[in-house]
Amino acid sequence: MSIVLHIERLVIDEALLGGERAAAVPAAIERELGRLLVAPGAAVALRGIGSIASLPPASLPLCRHPKDQLGTRIATAVNQALGVGGTPSGQSHLQRRQSWQSQK
Repeated sequence: MSIVLHIERLVIDEALLGGERAAAVPAAIERELGRLLVAPGAAVALRGIGSIASLPPASLPLCRHPKDQLGTRIATAVNQALGVGGTPSGQSHLQRRQSWQSQK
């Protein structure tokens, strides 16, 4: 299975960097998403959503440890928005997407 994910624009508030280099964030996102999207069950979840043009906004997981990288937290939020890692609300990707699109 081939996965193509394109993030067109990512706006990061400097306060969220917490001393991290902004240039390191994209590589951390890519590395963590690569790890998350090969996890057991990820392929099945991704096949279920197929091709999509956009994702609903996702909440950034809280920083639980001073060494938690912002890129890792962003990747976790994207994974949850895809419905692979589950969503904090318990809604499926389709339910979240329909709700988000109706609010636009």
